[in-house]
Amino acid sequence: MTPIALYVSATGNEADEDTLLRENIQYARKFGFEIHTVRGTDIPLAIAEFARRVGVTDLFLGYRPPSFVLWSKPAINEKLLSYLPTVDIHIVPDPVSSPYPETVKKRGIMKPSWNLRDLVLVIVVMTVATLLCCWFYMSRFSNTNIVTIYILGVLITSVMTSSRIYGTLAAILYVLLFNFLFIEPRFTLLVYDSAYLMTYLVTVIAALITGTVAVRMKNIARASAENAYQAKVLLDTSNQLESAADSDAIIHTTCMQLVHLLNRAIVYFPPEAVKTMETVTQEKGVLIFPAGDKTISPETLTGELEAVRLAMDMSHNVGAFTSHFGNCSCRYLSIYSGPNQYGVIGIDMGGHPLEEFETTVLLSIIHECTMALENKRMAQEQKKTEIQAENERLRAGLLRSISHDLRTPLTSIYGNACNLRNYEEDLPREERDKIYEDIMEDADWLNAQFENILAMTRLESGIGIRMTIENMEDVIEQSLRHVTSLQSHRIIYDTGGQEDQIFFARMDPKLIMQVFVNLLNNAVKYTPKDSEIRVHMERSADQIIVEVSDNGPGIDDEDKPYIFDLFYNGKKSLTDSYRSMGIGLNLCAEILKVHHGTIEVLDNTPTGAVFRFCLPAADFESSLQDTVAAEGTVSWSQPGQDVTGNSSSGAQEPPGIAR
Repeated sequence: MTPIALYVSATGNEADEDTLLRENIQYARKFGFEIHTVRGTDIPLAIAEFARRVGVTDLFLGYRPPSFVLWSKPAINEKLLSYLPTVDIHIVPDPVSSPYPETVKKRGIMKPSWNLRDLVLVIVVMTVATLLCCWFYMSRFSNTNIVTIYILGVLITSVMTSSRIYGTLAAILYVLLFNFLFIEPRFTLLVYDSAYLMTYLVTVIAALITGTVAVRMKNIARASAENAYQAKVLLDTSNQLESAADSDAIIHTTCMQLVHLLNRAIVYFPPEAVKTMETVTQEKGVLIFPAGDKTISPETLTGELEAVRLAMDMSHNVGAFTSHFGNCSCRYLSIYSGPNQYGVIGIDMGGHPLEEFETTVLLSIIHECTMALENKRMAQEQKKTEIQAENERLRAGLLRSISHDLRTPLTSIYGNACNLRNYEEDLPREERDKIYEDIMEDADWLNAQFENILAMTRLESGIGIRMTIENMEDVIEQSLRHVTSLQSHRIIYDTGGQEDQIFFARMDPKLIMQVFVNLLNNAVKYTPKDSEIRVHMERSADQIIVEVSDNGPGIDDEDKPYIFDLFYNGKKSLTDSYRSMGIGLNLCAEILKVHHGTIEVLDNTPTGAVFRFCLPAADFESSLQDTVAAEGTVSWSQPGQDVTGNSSSGAQEPPGIAR
């Protein structure tokens, strides 16, 4: 965690006035401290509030113990111990510095801020009280009632004004007015009865006490309201940041919250842009968030890029009302967590510094933003780690499956080849043909599996995938040529009455051929010889729909949700059985995902399975250039025609169709 150096300021200008303070700040910055300044006259309370907000665990306090003074206030360390009972506080004796600001040591308290409203209120209240007292005096009421009215006026003034100085002023006016207007000799400031002196003294003391209590209660109420508002702002910010989808949404939410809170224009610089750009443009990722009609021009930001870079390098506040680039129009704050930089946020100061409350909420929102960005980064890294672990697990399963499943057909091929070499002349013709057929079947299966593995490699690497607009009928026709086992089955092709339709789709034809080959091989494998396999294709809106159906045993309902999982063979486990590596259907699903298509399995009627996959259709006009460049002819069957040469409806062998 970065160490923090905190300075409690009474007015905000001590850093410019105190040479020793400036040297200490530079010294702390040199050794990597993060400098923070808070404003307040109650130093222990300001330190305690800051420590709670940032989660301080150890507090090092350098100060000189004050000399003994009668009725002196408790030492700063004693107050901190009461405010922060769970924090370890370390006192470092310092014979030079003092924990109290220079202005506080000289004046004791901050100068009151005079304002016209409170002065007018004092004059109005005391004028009304004087008129009432005159009426009481003319009505022959006792002076005691007149004193009570004036005291009531002093109390009202103390409660309704912003500082106890106004209550004291009202008490002085009461003494002067009462003595001048109602005490004999009238219209003079002479006092003949010493009892009135005690009344005046008690009234002034009461005014001071009432004013002090009233101001303190107002400060407590104001602090409570600010804390409630701060809690609401932070809660809203936290909820919005939690629901943000990505880092860009987190930055946008943070900047909009700052706009609503400060009513100032906000700008965000991404870390890459801060390091490289020479002029500010939104094309380089810089985001400007105006506040009503207040905004920041790119030209102004271009002139302050050095301040932005310094803010990111130092991880500290830079710009307006700071000791670095104080002539800038904006104040820049770095968003960072340890070595991870997330950018710089700039706030248009408009020539006016932030109030203490605004600074506190600003730092809290920036902290929430940083934590959200850090959590998002850690979640992404964890997801990458999980993906890598899953890939390693799948690779291990694939190697285990390949090592077993490929060994079996290779052993069969090797054994049959040895038998033919050693005993070919002794074997009957029928048995030799059976051995030849077994060798061809094993070789076809091995070839199909290697094609699947190569296709998986292409998908993982993304190398060699070329999307072009192709005629789907051509792809299906080429796929049929690669499935030699179809000779034992009847293949029926139809287009659902769309004989004049040309089915164009954007695809990598080799990968889509692999999908079709896998589906046909599955249909052949799970159906007996001379069974019927139907290929149906149609266009629906902007989709090309292809179905491969068979009349085999079908797929159980409990297996359908897992049928496209890698290495699944109908038992929810890694397969170790010959002829079922469990990668074909998963490969089909992954290929179609790359093509923004879908695949699903349905039940055939009365028995069997239907594999349906969809591809986005391409417009005929956009594919003319590709189709005109194609050469040669292909042979096709008419709808309802047996592609292997056996007519399902008595149709003749179809003529070739030129593409």
